[in-house]
Amino acid sequence: MTNSLERPKWLWFGVLTCLILLSNYTLYSTTLFDPVPDVAALGSLLDFLVVVPLLAYFLVLRKRYSLKYLGAVILAGYAAAYLIIPARHFPQFPFLPYLIVFFEMLFIGLELFIAYKILTKLPGLLREYRRLSGNNSLFLFNAKRSAEKHLPNHKIGSVFVTEFAMVNYALFSWKKKTSIKYGDSFTYHQKTSVNAVYIMLIHAIAIESIGLHYWLHSWNAIAAYIVLIANIYGILYFLAEINATRLTPFVLTDSHLLLQSGFSKSMYLPLENVKEIMYYDGPEKFSRQEMNDLFDARVPDLIQEKPMLEILLKDPQVYELMYGLKRKASRIVLNVDEPERFYREMLNRLNQK
Repeated sequence: MTNSLERPKWLWFGVLTCLILLSNYTLYSTTLFDPVPDVAALGSLLDFLVVVPLLAYFLVLRKRYSLKYLGAVILAGYAAAYLIIPARHFPQFPFLPYLIVFFEMLFIGLELFIAYKILTKLPGLLREYRRLSGNNSLFLFNAKRSAEKHLPNHKIGSVFVTEFAMVNYALFSWKKKTSIKYGDSFTYHQKTSVNAVYIMLIHAIAIESIGLHYWLHSWNAIAAYIVLIANIYGILYFLAEINATRLTPFVLTDSHLLLQSGFSKSMYLPLENVKEIMYYDGPEKFSRQEMNDLFDARVPDLIQEKPMLEILLKDPQVYELMYGLKRKASRIVLNVDEPERFYREMLNRLNQK
């Protein structure tokens, strides 16, 4: 069973949460409802500490994610209450600081327990990673396989691998080179503008961060620093995409095809599950219904052209997104810098089956 995102439920959660935040912000930040009674703060606390976590549980977490994530939602509710509800309303709730401290200690204890479990598995993880990295330099792929072996079905482990890989690609991979000992490798970015796209986005975030930070700081310092941290995270993500795209070509062996498009998505495809490969001859854009069953292995481009190749599968194949999220697809579209060689090598491997 895959941990796939169900878009309608995420959409409903986002819409309802935004409505709750907007309505409470309007209540306290405008003069429409003055004077706001103190009892209204109790209703706002229920919104942030009860209603939003319940929405998160029923629309997002239930039967798919661990209840451990609910603690993070509750802490986010506390942060929203602190930012939105004026301080003059808090003295009537003397129990609130103790409750916040309790949940913070619970959350920190949970994080320490998770860190302990990961650290106890770390020697085995490192041994498996070194074994896999002897065959290739595909850092994220090797890290994921190592985590799957030593931390099976451990969603926090998947989050840890994603964050660790992002920092590695963003900060420590600029001088590294690709090394593939087994199989044929195919680059997919050299004839695109993907690096230009990411550099433009980094520049936009950096410029926006400077102006927005000073503006927000004059209103609320905590909100300013939260947005600043989010922007720094965004810059690290795009830097990781640049290096991951450069260092992770598509790899074709006698048994499988590894498609990792940059940092954020990948598929391990056994060749026995390939029904057919062909040059793509369809529409330039895909409908939303088609995207639900499609793995698009192309990277972003300033002008996104039609895919070069299409692979049809016998059975839906799982592909991975960030943080251990998974979906399935029965079609693959992709571009490579050498389409004729890729097509020829794929046919040769398939004919050997």
